[in-house]
This record gives sequence, structure tokens and C-alpha cells, in this order.
Amino acid sequence: MYRDVPLSGREKLRLRRAMEKRAAHYPLQYITGSVEFMGIDFSITPGVFIPRPETELLVETALKAIGTGSRTAVLDLCCGSGVVGLSIARMSTGTEVALSDVSGKAVRLAIKNSERLGLRSRAEFYTGDLFSPLPMSKSFDLIVSNPPYVPCGRMRRLQAEVLEEPARAIDGGRGGLETIRRIISGAGRRLGRDGMLIMEHDDTHKEYLEALCDHDGRSGLRYIKTINDLSGLPRVSVFSARAGQGVLA
Repeated sequence: MYRDVPLSGREKLRLRRAMEKRAAHYPLQYITGSVEFMGIDFSITPGVFIPRPETELLVETALKAIGTGSRTAVLDLCCGSGVVGLSIARMSTGTEVALSDVSGKAVRLAIKNSERLGLRSRAEFYTGDLFSPLPMSKSFDLIVSNPPYVPCGRMRRLQAEVLEEPARAIDGGRGGLETIRRIISGAGRRLGRDGMLIMEHDDTHKEYLEALCDHDGRSGLRYIKTINDLSGLPRVSVFSARAGQGVLA
């Protein structure tokens, strides 16, 4: 692209090393230190899950929910680098977001991204397992999550690039449902009246999620719908607190 621009010896060495890493299937995003999501440039570092384009559907669905009601308190659960919660904050100026992840490294990166985007004053950060680090008194209008959901039996068949990412951000355990079950079990107690849970999941999970919330009153959630991604696969499901009516049916 820039054949007329001479490179210094140090630049040539950096470029050669980057090419060697990429040739060995090291993720390009880790090499460049950045990833684009929802048209926004985010920092990314090794050891933190790399956001996928299909997760933009999760943000788009959340923004639709926010736009049809008074949902201003948002929780991004399993936030990783913060792209979901921070994109929502960037595109919906009336929202306050809380971001939580079990990985301290991911939370530190999410804080860095919030500062780069000028969103630090509208974001709170928590490190710990799912809902556990959040104050017991804290509830939300909307919970969004892109949890680990790849079935463990499929992990060994993933691309070499994916295997460079942290396994605990990808491996969803048996059937890919271990973390998802725990989120559904706890989300109802963290949602206010008319609150909603919007969650990304594997394309094999739709029927299970629908049945779980329809027949398990203990979850405190009501299944509303599942939205297909651009490949036509069921990717994002929407739930409401049972006391509420929902707005995306």
C-alpha cells in the first residue's frame, strides 16, 4: 500500500516478526492491538476474548430495547474488553452501564477502553464470577451478555487462531450451557419490573432456552424471542422479567 515509504531497520524487524506470528495463526487483532466493533475502534490484548462481528446483533437488539422504554441501567455480564456495554453507552447517551467479568485482565482493558472513548464517568466495573461482585441492592433495567457458550466437545475442533484466546471465555462446558444456566438462574433477581435479559448463545440452544424459561418458574424470566444472525442461525435470545410485559415480542 505504501511502496514509496521507506522503512527503518527497526520497522522492518517489527513487520517481519508480525508476519511470522500471523503465519503461525496468531490472531491479527492481538498483533495490531485493536479491533473494530460497531464502527468503534477498541483496544485488545492477548489473554482477552476477541469480539466477533455477530455479537453486533446483541448490541443492536439491546439498543432497540432501550429505545422502546425507559431502560437506562444496563449490566454487561461477561464483558471481556467491554465492547458490548461501551458500545451501548456510546450509542445511547442516557444509559449508565455496569461491566463485570471474572477476568481481572479483561476488566482492566475494559476500563482502558472506557477512558479512550470518554465513557469512564458513565461506567462501573466489577471483577468476579457473574453476579457475585455486584452489590446486592443493585438492579438493572437491562442485562446483556455474551457468555462462554461453545460446547466443550467442540473446543478441540476450533480454528488455531481461536485456540490462542482464553479458553474460559469460550468453553461453555457440557452442551455449552453451564454459564448460560447460571445467568438465567440469577438474572431474574437482578432485573427491575419490565427488565430484560438479552443473551448471545450457540445456534443449538434456542429450543432449550425457550423450554427452560417457559417451564421453570424459578428462573423469574419469560422467553420472548430468538433472533437469527446474518447466516440465518439462531444467535440472540430475549427474555423479560415475569412481572413485565416485554417490548420486543
